[in-house]
Amino acid sequence: MSFTQFRQPTRPTIPGSAAATSRSAWLGWLYALIFTAIPIVAVSWAWAGLAVNVPKWDDHALKAFLIALEQETSPIGWFRQVVKQHNEHRIAYDRLLTWADYSLFGKLSFKRLMIYGDLSLLALVALFGFFLKQYVRSWYLFLPPVALFIITLAQWENLYWALSSIQNFSIVVWSLACLFLLSYQSRIGWAIALAMVATLVSGNGFLVWPIGFVMLLAQHRTRQLLPWSLAAVLLIAVYFGDYVQPTTHPPTRGSLFDLAGGCLAFLGAAVDALPTATPYLYSIILGGVLLLFWCLIFLQAVARSGRKIAWTTLQTFGLGAVAFLLGTAVVVVWSRYGYGQDMLLTSRYRIYSLTLLALTYTYCISAYYASGRTNATVAVSMAFSGLLISGIFWWSAFRFNTHESISLRKMLLAMQYNWTYTTNRPVSTLDPVTRQLIDNAPAFYDATLPAFYTESKHPQFPVDSLVKRNDTYVIRLKSPSANLIPSLKEPDAGISVVLRSAKRTYLYPVMPSPQRHWRVLLNLLPLYPAGQPIEVAIPSNELDVGTYDVLIALYSTDQPNGLVRPTNQLVTVAPHRLSTGPAKNW
Repeated sequence: MSFTQFRQPTRPTIPGSAAATSRSAWLGWLYALIFTAIPIVAVSWAWAGLAVNVPKWDDHALKAFLIALEQETSPIGWFRQVVKQHNEHRIAYDRLLTWADYSLFGKLSFKRLMIYGDLSLLALVALFGFFLKQYVRSWYLFLPPVALFIITLAQWENLYWALSSIQNFSIVVWSLACLFLLSYQSRIGWAIALAMVATLVSGNGFLVWPIGFVMLLAQHRTRQLLPWSLAAVLLIAVYFGDYVQPTTHPPTRGSLFDLAGGCLAFLGAAVDALPTATPYLYSIILGGVLLLFWCLIFLQAVARSGRKIAWTTLQTFGLGAVAFLLGTAVVVVWSRYGYGQDMLLTSRYRIYSLTLLALTYTYCISAYYASGRTNATVAVSMAFSGLLISGIFWWSAFRFNTHESISLRKMLLAMQYNWTYTTNRPVSTLDPVTRQLIDNAPAFYDATLPAFYTESKHPQFPVDSLVKRNDTYVIRLKSPSANLIPSLKEPDAGISVVLRSAKRTYLYPVMPSPQRHWRVLLNLLPLYPAGQPIEVAIPSNELDVGTYDVLIALYSTDQPNGLVRPTNQLVTVAPHRLSTGPAKNW
């Protein structure tokens, strides 16, 4: 048997059925192609219009890695920089991609890194397609719901965040691919290789080692436990050789009941894309229903073990994949619950809930066909019910998470402005090393720069209120006109606040608040209600001491180059301390 050949003895037998006519097969492929392509094309279009080459938070660690790498003079030093600890993780995979991109193109592009990470979603869809193909002759008919679950704007934060897309998307693909090969191949060489990669992508990649051990036991493959265990010990030695407990997260708070609820909410976080008033509660419900289903599958598998019968490959992969997702939920809830319950529903972790939905769907389809039943009516109902449910999740995310996607774009471009222009002139103050590594992204404010630093002769812009709440300045403005409302077609339209002192300027974009109502999904209501005042909150600890004139920069389809208007309002920042909190990791 070859190194990559799949194990045949324990694979289920695909039941025979009448050969499909050429026309019906062609129509099936056309249906699958269209509905699988829709989320791919739509999300790619949204990404192309919103992604910017600006580092977000941990992305700065990749720039620091390149700087440190250039100072290394030995292979050992180079290797240490690659596997150096970042939070709880050894992000060697992320760093190697960064190094390869920079070496190939001569500049570090965070947009290209996003692409590398986002392509993992296509690989995940392909993996589920290959899983279906083991049991279903017309497997492609059931692929559209998988694509709709996985390739969605519900993943907006990872889609537009370089390091996070590589880490959070890739870890799911490498881990599930490892468990798939471990289930369906007699030899474990490739599974061990993928497990090593998963471990060096993200910390939760370690979960595949104990899970794989149990999977081998469940399939009565005891002779392979030794090489699997030796590989695990080797990775543990490399991983924890100079490991330091990170201090970047608050201590865990909450009772055991709270943590259990947090795990269910994490697994059901896909609900957050829907227009619900209590997303955390509904996430717990969905997570509980999904976990209950898999508990029943686990009991069936345990019953086989009780009769000394090996688990089927279907059970082994399904339960192994769920164990990885559940284990990740436990790790995240334990380490992140101190940030609050909303953190567990955040977009960067939603890949796990969406993957669980896709896994549950494909498992049900595969189990139905593996059982020998071939009722066409049932198969069609499963295909279209999956399409309906996944379509609702997808469209809801596409409508509502447009707001977060645009907000992130504006936030990143404003961050770029605030660290680039740090004097009283529109001249970049970036250090030479940063300019060598990264090109600043083109931004909506580029044509308006001179106006930020000169007196405006345009009419005064009315400000409803400017107050200081604790350590934050809150500026309230009247509802913007329709041409100042951003959209996927015009993401740079809108209002920005410019603070100008004798020493420097700051830029803060202002976004209207969306309304989450089911009528928005049917376009019966706009995403942003008319007549609603808008606010921007500016933390005082982000500002240098001084007195600032408040200016309003307007960008619309009529004036894409912007218009800067005065307000006759002042913000005075007194001497202050920077806020304390968990240590930064970049």
